[in-house]
Amino acid sequence: MVPPKSIAARFTDRVRPGEFAAVAWATAWFFFILLGYLIVRPVRETMGSIGGTRELQGLMAATFAIMLVAVPVYSALVAALPRRWLVRVVYHFFAACLLAFFLLMRVENELVQVWTARVFFVWVNVFALFATSVFWSVLADLFTSDQGKRLFGLVAAGGTAGAITGSIVTSKLAGVLSTSWLLLIPIVMIEAGLWCAWRLEKRSAAESRQGHQAEKQDKPTGGGLLSGITLIFRSPYLATICVFLFFVQACGTQLYFEQAEIVNATIESKQQRTVLFANLDLGAQVLTLLVQALLSSVILRRFGVAVTLVILPLVYGLGFASLAFSPTLATLMVTMIATRATGYGITVPAREVLFTVVSREEKYKSKSFIDTVVLRGGDAISGQVFGSLRSLGLTFTTLNLAVLPIVGIWAAVAWRLGGQQKRRAEEQPLEKQTTLRTFSTDAD
Repeated sequence: MVPPKSIAARFTDRVRPGEFAAVAWATAWFFFILLGYLIVRPVRETMGSIGGTRELQGLMAATFAIMLVAVPVYSALVAALPRRWLVRVVYHFFAACLLAFFLLMRVENELVQVWTARVFFVWVNVFALFATSVFWSVLADLFTSDQGKRLFGLVAAGGTAGAITGSIVTSKLAGVLSTSWLLLIPIVMIEAGLWCAWRLEKRSAAESRQGHQAEKQDKPTGGGLLSGITLIFRSPYLATICVFLFFVQACGTQLYFEQAEIVNATIESKQQRTVLFANLDLGAQVLTLLVQALLSSVILRRFGVAVTLVILPLVYGLGFASLAFSPTLATLMVTMIATRATGYGITVPAREVLFTVVSREEKYKSKSFIDTVVLRGGDAISGQVFGSLRSLGLTFTTLNLAVLPIVGIWAAVAWRLGGQQKRRAEEQPLEKQTTLRTFSTDAD
């Protein structure tokens, strides 16, 4: 058994003098954002499971279409607004949307309820991607690659703690409060996260010799509405990130569709489904927290980004193989928990380290395109393929076996991507590799 002091030392050894306050505010920010998200996600899952595979295909396609419109709008905001104002505009917008959903869900009209549910499903997907993309873009802007390897696992653990709290709150209140009243809690969480983001910005001014650089980094990036897309086409590194994340989302979507069918066939009550999804989230988040706290930074520092990125395809491969021979609710739940814990606990910190070696414009514009359009494109394409194959009569066994070669290709892409990140980090100027960004401890 590892002594408590040794466990505590794993945390303190990662955070160096001058970094504690910034890490604390970043962690608190992520805590509140994921707490709010994990309150609305079980509601989305329930709505998604009601209509079956055909309804999900349409909702995924609608989400992708919305992303195609939202990304240029977001790019325009990035080009025009300083970082601190960009964060405020994005998060205040999402809070206002939640207030609108609260009002619409209280309208006693069946047609309004049906369309509100559909729009809400799409909106939650948009919120989840943009809220986290903006957060990680800011962190990639404020922290170096070395700091990211040491600290992003800790920050992600704080977010997971928020997700666990959100799952507990939802499982306890889902049978007591109506869905509309639950939506008021995420509004408060978003505003609390914004306050933490403001405190992080106040502390992001580095030592006096770095003060001018910090001010420069907070200026608008400029550029055109589609510059984030053109940057991807010009960069083999960013293109490889796109391919890697497309595989992540495509495989995750297949599991998601299988979840919808299996749960729909196993559990009839909407309320019981919401509780099941909340408990599933809770189990996944508890395991994720343990992985983030004890393993993610250790694996990143000791084995590098390439090995870290390959772990998720291996876990998915085991999950699909298990479901091929035992497509039951129990097997599905174990697979979902394992893939989520690996994805959020190990892959997400490594994925965000990938963006510490790119330009500011790529961090905000290209990253937002990747985190939204590419991911939702993976959803839409995978959803259409899954639905078409199921309509042809293919069984879960056949589908899960067929995806295994794709998982192998995904693992090869992950290994190549990790090698590209390592070379880019080594090619950075020496001062960027060895000099850590420090953060002001001023209280104002």
